[in-house]
Amino acid sequence: MRQVRRWAWVVVGLVLFAAAAVQAGEEADEWVGKPAPAFDLSDLDGNPYRLADLRGKVVWLNFWGLRCGPCIRELPELQKLWQKYRGQGLVLLAVNADGVDASFIRRQLESREDLKAAGITFPVTPDPEFGVIDAYGLMGAPLNVMIDKKGVIRFRHEGYEAGDEATYEKTLRALLAE
Repeated sequence: MRQVRRWAWVVVGLVLFAAAAVQAGEEADEWVGKPAPAFDLSDLDGNPYRLADLRGKVVWLNFWGLRCGPCIRELPELQKLWQKYRGQGLVLLAVNADGVDASFIRRQLESREDLKAAGITFPVTPDPEFGVIDAYGLMGAPLNVMIDKKGVIRFRHEGYEAGDEATYEKTLRALLAE
């Protein structure tokens, strides 16, 4: 009888765990398939980027922070993908989530060895008022959001582990082919 009770608790625990996992997956996917929130950003050189002006291109927003280890480790991988796909209609914007201005970010990019080593050539955009960050529901960085040519969110992934770039590339290839 005791063993039956123990197994019953194990089963209950597994069911609760599975339900929580499904719910977490649904929350992560709640953005996918919905129109992307409009944004109006400028890169460090003042070049404007508005979602409305980017129709017909695949837009990849990478929300990152200067003090975020996974964000910094991800940057060289993003650079490789940017180099490979930018000529095929990809727009990659690194939206800084630190609430600082362009001059501060530029100084960091020019002075920090880890950032210099990343070799970033894709546009970096400050969001000092957190408008875009809030619109896209940033809870943790990095956050990668890919928007299709029609302005619909098709991919959203929070966090970074080595190997995630394979998923990014697979998603990019599919979106660029549409």
